[in-house]
Amino acid sequence: MVEIVIEKPRFEENPPPLLIMGISESKEYAKYSRHLDFKTVEYLKEILSERIFTGKIGTSLLLPLGSNYKIGKILLVGLGNPDKLTEETARIAAGKIAIKSREINEPNFSIFPIVGEESRYIEAMAEGIFLSLYKFDRYKAGGSESESVNIQKVSILIESENIEEVKKIIEHVKVITDAVNFSRDLGNLPPNDCSPGQLVSQSVAMADRYQIRTTVLERYQMESMGLNGIVSVGKGSNNPPKMLVLEYYGPSAEERPYLLIGKAVTFDTGGISLKPGDKMDEMKYDKCGGCNVIGILRAVAGLRLPIRVIGLVPCVENMPSSSSYRPGDIIKMFNDKTVEVVNTDAEGRIILADAMAYGIKLFNPRLVIDFATLTGASIIALGANVAAMVGTDDDLKSNLKSLSERTGEKIWELPLGEEYHEQIKSHFADIKNIGGRPAGAITAAAFLSNFTDATPWVHLDIAGTAWTQDGTSEKSYNPKGATGFGIRMIAKFFIEESRRNHAA
Repeated sequence: MVEIVIEKPRFEENPPPLLIMGISESKEYAKYSRHLDFKTVEYLKEILSERIFTGKIGTSLLLPLGSNYKIGKILLVGLGNPDKLTEETARIAAGKIAIKSREINEPNFSIFPIVGEESRYIEAMAEGIFLSLYKFDRYKAGGSESESVNIQKVSILIESENIEEVKKIIEHVKVITDAVNFSRDLGNLPPNDCSPGQLVSQSVAMADRYQIRTTVLERYQMESMGLNGIVSVGKGSNNPPKMLVLEYYGPSAEERPYLLIGKAVTFDTGGISLKPGDKMDEMKYDKCGGCNVIGILRAVAGLRLPIRVIGLVPCVENMPSSSSYRPGDIIKMFNDKTVEVVNTDAEGRIILADAMAYGIKLFNPRLVIDFATLTGASIIALGANVAAMVGTDDDLKSNLKSLSERTGEKIWELPLGEEYHEQIKSHFADIKNIGGRPAGAITAAAFLSNFTDATPWVHLDIAGTAWTQDGTSEKSYNPKGATGFGIRMIAKFFIEESRRNHAA
């Protein structure tokens, strides 16, 4: 497991085996020169003046210096346009550096801050390193994709005196990225190893280690409580539905909690309204909203934040069988609203709505955020790199939008006007579970809004961003498979909320 340390550059005392230097297209390297000996600086000047290395983003050049130099090797990494350097630049570049170092079998390396020594850039670098080295190879013979080494130690070289402060930032990043990678592990599990019961079992084992209280509602309990939406969606499978309740109390069990809800359809065939066979294998990722909520609770508990957070994860497998729910069924939900089932492949909103109504009634939360791989329509609208956001609280939406720009987890708000509610009106029930092809992502959110009461609420449709798929932009820190999209954003949101509440 990689360790990131913060050090001052002292090459005379401790020359690194591999030194990483980020070079933009301006080829500016003066900030590094004072730490390097004259011979190395002259060699670097020659390489850059002869256009052997351009500094274009994504490029790299390895310089083996040999025994006449104190530093064994220098790796130049292109940062692109110097006027467009951001936290995301630092995150992606640091991830590429970590991957490249693994490829050249160098387990230890030192690196100057890529964009600057501001804590936000160093935080982004650490995120890129930890996230890019993630592998899901447990099903491969030998348990490894290649013969390359594992990175063991990364030294980030800074000149400022606030080393202890930066070390704390790295500690926080490690907790959060570990949670992201745990969520990725769950998301990548194949359906034969991740039924609702298996997902719950692994999550409970994690929660026990982090002192998160867990409750598991079984099918018979949900039936008696009126959680008929969750039961209906899950009853076509031999693997019974469950609802996982995760409770993190922080220092107080009395304050009103933040409520997170995540869709966890461990495999989605579409049910009676069967999906096309093409890419149905990707429907193992239909549990990623729930996996995100589990990961966020782990991050919050690992950071020991002084807030109360509740996570609800309705877990089902949507299968066609003689016991499946059907198009035409009418379901009485937890809050007594009735839903006409028009399409059994619009199942995620049904289980989320039941969980939301239950959580709001039981916990009286201060706000609700839900994660769901909910609609293909969100991918049609926004592509595979931006999640759709719909909600009822302007301050919450604005806050999340700002945080998403820092974390590189892009979100975009869609409207929620009365005309979208008209599309889901039913002749036979209070509402129906789809409103037709127009504005499909919004009408799905309109459906959910029937179960939020007056609680401030934001819905994040992560169907395009929860895993790498057609149209996904290549990012070094997002290896193929589940991405854990949104976990870092919400973790930062809770860090800010903790500070705000503590200050108050």
